[in-house]
Amino acid sequence: MAILFNVDIHDFYNSIDEDARLKRSNANRIEFLTTTRYIENLIQTNSTILDACAGTGAYAVYLAQKGHVVTAGDLVVRNVEIMRNHMLQSDLDCETYVGSILDLSRFEDESFDVVLNLGSLYHLRSDEERKKSIKECLRVLKPNGFLFTAYINKYANLLKYKESIKGNFDAIEFYLTHGFNEDNNVFYATTPEDVEILMKDFLVTPIHHVATDGMKFVLKETINDFTPEEFMRWLDIHYAMCEKPELLGYSEHGLHIAKKL
Repeated sequence: MAILFNVDIHDFYNSIDEDARLKRSNANRIEFLTTTRYIENLIQTNSTILDACAGTGAYAVYLAQKGHVVTAGDLVVRNVEIMRNHMLQSDLDCETYVGSILDLSRFEDESFDVVLNLGSLYHLRSDEERKKSIKECLRVLKPNGFLFTAYINKYANLLKYKESIKGNFDAIEFYLTHGFNEDNNVFYATTPEDVEILMKDFLVTPIHHVATDGMKFVLKETINDFTPEEFMRWLDIHYAMCEKPELLGYSEHGLHIAKKL
């Protein structure tokens, strides 16, 4: 059975407010704003889009409101229910479904102009399953279509949990080696380099590699104290440097963007 069906995944997302994650603070908003900026700059109007790890629908709703034809699914039933409610409230007619990115057999080959894989690499620990998630996305993606793949960066999480490092060096070394903690069945973290190596196994052309929330953990308190005007100034600075390779390791979330050959 695939790791994504681990009951801990459902328990985790049933216990948190995932719907608020991308908007609860200035620092958290950066990931969403950066991701949508890159999506909008690349894709054509009226694109057919599959959001295959849609969560509660933040990206799906946004893109549907922009006029794209969006199909969105998620593994967690509660997430899909919240997403469907958002669709109804926004008067959007989008196909939604409950299902795993590891099995997109409901869709024919080359069905979509754009595929968003914005979550599966957060949880898939085996290299085989990570490759399967990319393979399925590319199967349903049209030639010259765009694949957006997000991941969690284990180096940045050292900044996130800096107060817990002292006295836990064995756990830190295990985490940096394996990408997860032995007592946590939910999350998997990788590195920018390993994501680039993963994508080399597929017939794609890399377009961008982005530090989507940048220096959030280093400057979190400062960013959250910004006035609206200051925050917009910071976004300009962030956008100007978010593709610099030396910044990728600081960003909790990374985004690899590729075009299918």
